[in-house]
Amino acid sequence: MFDYNKAFSRNVGWVTEEEQQQLRHKKIAIAGMGGVGGAHLITLARLGVNNFNISDFDNFEVHNFNRQSGAFMSTLGQQKSDVMEGIAKDINPNIDIQVFPEGVFSHNVDEFLSGVDIYVDALDFFALEARKTVFQKCYENSIPVITAAPLGMGCAFLCFMPGKMSYEQYFRFDDKDTENDQLVQFLIGLSPAMLQRSYLVDESRVSFIEKRGPSTPMAVNLCAGIAETYALKILLNRGPVLAAPWGLHFDAYRNKFAKTWRPFGNAGILPRLMFKIAKKIVMRPTTNIKIDTELKPIEQIFEYAKWSPSGDNMQPLRIEILDEHSCIIHGHDTRKDVVYDLKGNASKLALGCFLENAKIAAQSLNFEICCSQINNKNGLDPDQESYDLFPTFKLAIQASKTPLSTHALFPYIKTRCVQRKRMGTRPLSTTEKQKLEATLPEGYSVIWKESFAERWQVAKLMYGNATTRLSMKEGFNVHSKIVEFTPIEQDTSPRKNCNSTFSKDKLPAKSLGIDPLTIALSRWSLKSWSRFHFLDKYLAGTLLPKLLLDFSTAIKSSAHFVIIADKEPSGLASYLEAGAAVQKFWLQATALQLGFQPEQTPVIFSEYLRTDVRFTENKKARENAIKMDHFFKSLIGDSNASRAIFAGRLGRSTLPTSRSVRLSLEELRYVKDSQ
Repeated sequence: MFDYNKAFSRNVGWVTEEEQQQLRHKKIAIAGMGGVGGAHLITLARLGVNNFNISDFDNFEVHNFNRQSGAFMSTLGQQKSDVMEGIAKDINPNIDIQVFPEGVFSHNVDEFLSGVDIYVDALDFFALEARKTVFQKCYENSIPVITAAPLGMGCAFLCFMPGKMSYEQYFRFDDKDTENDQLVQFLIGLSPAMLQRSYLVDESRVSFIEKRGPSTPMAVNLCAGIAETYALKILLNRGPVLAAPWGLHFDAYRNKFAKTWRPFGNAGILPRLMFKIAKKIVMRPTTNIKIDTELKPIEQIFEYAKWSPSGDNMQPLRIEILDEHSCIIHGHDTRKDVVYDLKGNASKLALGCFLENAKIAAQSLNFEICCSQINNKNGLDPDQESYDLFPTFKLAIQASKTPLSTHALFPYIKTRCVQRKRMGTRPLSTTEKQKLEATLPEGYSVIWKESFAERWQVAKLMYGNATTRLSMKEGFNVHSKIVEFTPIEQDTSPRKNCNSTFSKDKLPAKSLGIDPLTIALSRWSLKSWSRFHFLDKYLAGTLLPKLLLDFSTAIKSSAHFVIIADKEPSGLASYLEAGAAVQKFWLQATALQLGFQPEQTPVIFSEYLRTDVRFTENKKARENAIKMDHFFKSLIGDSNASRAIFAGRLGRSTLPTSRSVRLSLEELRYVKDSQ
């Protein structure tokens, strides 16, 4: 048996018994029963409000599941207003709800607002005309209005009270002629502080033109909490009510709260400037998002596998699609252009990482995969000399007859990246190191350097190796080509991935962890060897980059590591195996929320010196490399240095805001004689 007083007795204390009874007899109108609307209704019903008018003409769909209170498998295809009415009555069987299943329009808005004490706005962001109709009628009838917008992982809140600034006076829609301009006007009025803007990770998911945008359940619930607190204050005439032109914006992600004030609403110099900036951002064309289901199964695997690491984001492979379930991966190395890959071993490691990614992705997408080496484009078979210049693999997949479990590292394939900035130094726990070591196959082990004294020694090593890299023209020839300096606002590429924040085939300048002034100086100096060499030789031009990018980052880490093979790697097979080991180690570090940066130059230069590879014409650079190699061997041991396959550092870090991305499937398609 339902008992109102018992059901809502836990509200009493924050409200009096008399106030609870007042709430019981209040009436609230809510337009929209989707994300925030459903949360509003449930929260107000649990507050003890007994009377509602609700509206929504839409039905629940699968894409509503991330945020909408009434979206369940059991309610798919059902009308939102009917479902939410049922949920509210499941909380309070005596609740009185009038449903407007066709929505709210000029012909029924008077009935929708009849007798209500407050209107809670939950209409879709893009429903401007319906919103204007309801808000204007509320203004005419002196009905308070509250609106809470779920933006990012926060809430932007506005309240319109009788006798105060109206909705139209605040937003000033009449100043704009087109619907798109009015939508921009609505955005800058809702969110003058724009706290959510800085952490939007995929701008292609927002399109005013197509009327779509991302959402989060956290923002929806924050909206309900803030809006219903204000509803309580208004309904019970308790406490100060902040009304337009004042507003509130709380962003949980950024730990920030803003109290906004627009005394003239969207009129004035600042709002006009915001309008121009916002319109330029939100109205620019976006790339159509290709859904994975449009891809062939083998292409789906490749779309994950391609996110494997490669030296300087060179991506030394191309794909040739044979049919829906098979492809050929044409590998190549970068020895002709990159001083750090003169034996092709860096590229072989990258191919090993790629193939391991493909196996992880295939298992997680419920495919069995077979990988085999085949004759390369020169007609050489895997046993012939020079085959490894163009190693070639056939990948074939087939749907598993029994369900395969998702690989534990699969979710981290696309988020795995390089953190080149200084990181937190809290030591790795025993459990963390055990999890990392457990990813390595038999025949591999890890040397850890963790104490401050050890990190200091590694910092000296990395500084010394940077001296080698930056003093030789062969290094300049690489560095001058691999850094992308184009500001994102000047990037004209369709996917906005050829800029200093995100680069599809280079290292974005902002990912280097240096300040804008140093970035500008680097851009200028890397335009010619004469400039770069002059700065280095006479003005200590590389001193600051070495301190910032090599020495200080080595200190500001939790640990340095070197992955050691039981046997010195030689030949394609051993490097492919080593690459697979590195990939799983790196993915596990990502799963542990650790920042990761390769420190490969000591390993590479040590191999060159050991095998008598002439990597520079600069005598001083070679002498310094020899000196640093002795230092490297003193840190990990002579025999370990010859068996080292990969070195790097780990630290406490959030994901970088700037990173290398990847070429598209089309750009990675194999073209005969292209390598």
